[in-house]
Amino acid sequence: MARRPRRTHVLIDWNSELHALPRLSASESVDVARRVLKSVCRQVGKQLLQSAPDENFFLFLRAYHGWRRGFEPTANRVALEAARVFDPSADEDGGLNEYSSHPRQVVVRGMEFGDRLLGARDERLCGQRRDHHLPSTLQTDRAGASGEKMVDTALVSDLLYLAADNDDSWLVVVGQDADLVPGILTAEGLLQGTDRRVVYLARGGLKNSNPKMADLVWKRMN
Repeated sequence: MARRPRRTHVLIDWNSELHALPRLSASESVDVARRVLKSVCRQVGKQLLQSAPDENFFLFLRAYHGWRRGFEPTANRVALEAARVFDPSADEDGGLNEYSSHPRQVVVRGMEFGDRLLGARDERLCGQRRDHHLPSTLQTDRAGASGEKMVDTALVSDLLYLAADNDDSWLVVVGQDADLVPGILTAEGLLQGTDRRVVYLARGGLKNSNPKMADLVWKRMN
């Protein structure tokens, strides 16, 4: 009997991935969102198949960023929503799975936004459409500079919620921020004694990281 695909949750620090793109000019464009999705899906798929070449995987993406000014979606969020369509000029577009370099073995099944928390109650949803828990994740300070709020903690909250679930899924965090390390270590503790895994896909490893985390970090060069 064929083994069923391994459900894999991919939690993406979107700002980190935007900054990783060379010669980035307009981060709010749909083209850039597609480039980031392609890069993330292909690198995650490559690492999964290197780690477990005999398994198949279903990827469920969650992206974390300053998605809202007040209750309104930002241009970056609108761009990523549009990027769910891989090629709008194609007669038959395969959607998110077109981003996979191994579409039969690593299948991209869905993408959600981290401003709607997995473990929060529905009565806490806000906005006109009641579709998110976290408004104002992009704010402007007194000097006029924009900054993210509640983004790292949202990612870690969802990571721990998923780790506490009683299933066989794997968890992949994509980013470069050492502030996410405590949550990853805690998730690893919750998965102890199971065949589940949590890993951090980081560019070239992590600066100032605990050397004992070496087996938790999947290094990438870009």
